[in-house]
Amino acid sequence: MNKFKRDLDEFVGESPRFKESLKRKILSDMKKEERPMNRFAALKNVAVMMLLLIVATTFLVLNLNGNDTDPAVPASTPEELPALTDPDTVAEIESFTEMTEPQEVFDFRYDAMDRGNYEYYEHPLLIDPAAYQDKEPARGDVVIHEAEFFDGLSRTVGRIIALPGETVEVVDGQIYINDRKLDTFYGRAHRRGYSLIEEYNEAMIEMNQPQNVDAMKEILSQSTEAFTLGEDEVYVMGDDWFRSHELIIKVDEIQAEVLGYYVE
Repeated sequence: MNKFKRDLDEFVGESPRFKESLKRKILSDMKKEERPMNRFAALKNVAVMMLLLIVATTFLVLNLNGNDTDPAVPASTPEELPALTDPDTVAEIESFTEMTEPQEVFDFRYDAMDRGNYEYYEHPLLIDPAAYQDKEPARGDVVIHEAEFFDGLSRTVGRIIALPGETVEVVDGQIYINDRKLDTFYGRAHRRGYSLIEEYNEAMIEMNQPQNVDAMKEILSQSTEAFTLGEDEVYVMGDDWFRSHELIIKVDEIQAEVLGYYVE
C-alpha cells in the first residue's frame, strides 16, 4: 500500500492535483470492488435471469406455433362451431285442394327434388308468384327459378340453401354455411334418399338397377371450395344432387314459392 502511495505521488508531481482525502476515497472504492458479491444479490440476479429465460421461451413457442398456421384459414374449423339447423322447414309436403289468385298450378314432372318417393313429382304443384313481395326468402324455401337444360332455359324447382352475404362450402358431400355444418335433411348430398354410397349401391342391387357406382360416389362425396354470396344473391339446389342444378341466382330471379301439392 505504501508503494502505491509513492507511485501515486510521483505520478501527480510535487503539486498534486489530488488531496489526501481524495486518495483515501480512491483506495476505499478499490477495496469495495475487491470484495466478493453479496449472496443475496447473486441469488436475485439468478432469479431475474431465469424469469427472462421463461418469458423468452414462451414467446418463441407461441410465435413458432403461429407461424405454422395458414393466416388465410379461420382459427375455427367447421367441426368446432355449432351446427346450423332449420326447425322451420319440414321434409313433408303440404297438400292443397284450393287456390286463390295470384297462386298458380305448376306441373313439374321432373325428379330434381326426389328423396326416394319422387317428391314434388307425384302431383302438380301450387306456387305463389307474389310470395316474396311481402317477405324475404328463407333458408329451406322451395322455389321456382330458371336453369339451363340441354334444350335451353326452363323453369325448374330448387331449394334455397344459403342466403345473401353467406359463405358456402361443401366438404365431402356436406354443406357448411359460414363454417357451420348445415344439419338438416337437405344439408347433405342425396341420391334417391341415400347419402352414403354403400347404402345407395345396396339399394340399387336389390332393385336390380345396376348403376355407375363411381359416378354416384363422386356426387355423394363432392366438395366445393368456399364462395360468398352477394347481398342480392341466394344459393339454390335440388334435393337430389345428381338430377338437379346448383346455382347462384339473384333474389329477383326467384319466380315463385312452391307451397306444396295441388290435389283436385
